[in-house]
Amino acid sequence: MSMSNPTDLYLAIDLGGTKTAVCVGDATGRLVHGERMPTEASAPPSLWRDRLAGLIDAVLVKAGVPLRDIVSVGLAVPGPMNVAAGLVLTPPNMPAWRNVPVRAWVETLTGKPVHINNDANAAGLAEYRFGAFRGTPDLIYLTMSTGIGGGVISGGRLVQGARDLGGEIGHMVLDPQGLPCPCGQRGCLEMYCGGRNVILQVQAELAAGSTSSVLDESNGDPKGLTLSAIARAAARQDALALRYWDTFLERLAQGIGTLCMCFNPSAIVLGTAAIHTGDLLLNPLRERLARYAWPDALKDLKIAPSALGPQIGELGALALALEAGSNR
Repeated sequence: MSMSNPTDLYLAIDLGGTKTAVCVGDATGRLVHGERMPTEASAPPSLWRDRLAGLIDAVLVKAGVPLRDIVSVGLAVPGPMNVAAGLVLTPPNMPAWRNVPVRAWVETLTGKPVHINNDANAAGLAEYRFGAFRGTPDLIYLTMSTGIGGGVISGGRLVQGARDLGGEIGHMVLDPQGLPCPCGQRGCLEMYCGGRNVILQVQAELAAGSTSSVLDESNGDPKGLTLSAIARAAARQDALALRYWDTFLERLAQGIGTLCMCFNPSAIVLGTAAIHTGDLLLNPLRERLARYAWPDALKDLKIAPSALGPQIGELGALALALEAGSNR
């Protein structure tokens, strides 16, 4: 982990399909002040750029920090993206965004060095710099939310890949004859463990007439179904929930076991799903991992939910800013 002056201040920008967050923070992960605005992803990206300029100004004023005191800027964006060119390419939830030069825009707005990466890689760096296992040189972070993304830290460095595809964990193919994935492959990890996909599959069975106590966990409304509701119903031995939760756990163990054999991490940090389900996920996951990785790869391996909370996006962007700042 590169050293930074703890008194230095950085600007962090987290671009998402729904909201954009801007904050000022320091090298310890302290967020001095931050604000958010709607991204308005269907509007021309140039309008986002213009509104971002106003948000940056407002955040700096309220933080009491002049722009000249900012060392560098971190910019976390949705994938796919091109790090070298600083482009957001074709994010699926942002139809108006195609080959958008966001890094150049932010450099022009701030006059500062800008370090850009995708949001999952940024979150992995946040765990490495600020999380419960900070400084662990071999660490993997999995987003575990609507879909599955990841950030891989190996030997203290982010695994970027030749075409910025390092860490695309959700699209490891676990079964080439499995469920078709929108990415064009079949049997991707995300189809079995992405929250949205699991929920849609359970909802489809309920709509087709299957009965399940899983609805008791969502006030009788299938539209309010969550992954944690499925986990709780499975713990009560509900047949439908148990079938999907068992598949979820088995495929997650298969995916993480593969990562353990590829990268031999010391720690694996899991995002939203693990935060909300706790030991309902972690205990059976640990038990199943032995089927997919050697004992030495699992020895002393720590698996835990993220402790960074809902501001992991901002902290990820801040971690990127530190990467830029360390290369001054």
